[in-house]
Amino acid sequence: MLSKILTSRRYWSTVAFIGLGFVVVISVIEHLRQYGGVSWSSFLEDYIHNGKWVRYILSRLIGGLLYGMIMGYYFELRKQRSKR
Repeated sequence: MLSKILTSRRYWSTVAFIGLGFVVVISVIEHLRQYGGVSWSSFLEDYIHNGKWVRYILSRLIGGLLYGMIMGYYFELRKQRSKR
C-alpha cells in the first residue's frame, strides 16, 4: 500500500499543495511573532543581509516537504480505506 500511494501522482500534488500552504502559514506566523507586526526592513536585515537566507530557504523547503508528505500520506490512506 505504501508504494502504491508514493507512486501516485495525486499524492505528490497533495504534498506540494499542503507543503506550500504550511510554509506560507508558518512563515507569516513566525514573522508576526518575531517582529510584532510587518517589518520588512528588519526581516531583510536579519535574513538576507546577514547571509542567513540559504538556511532560511532550506528550512522552509525541508519543513514544508516533510509536513506535506506526512499529511498527504494520511489523507491518501484515509481515501483508500474509505473506498473499501
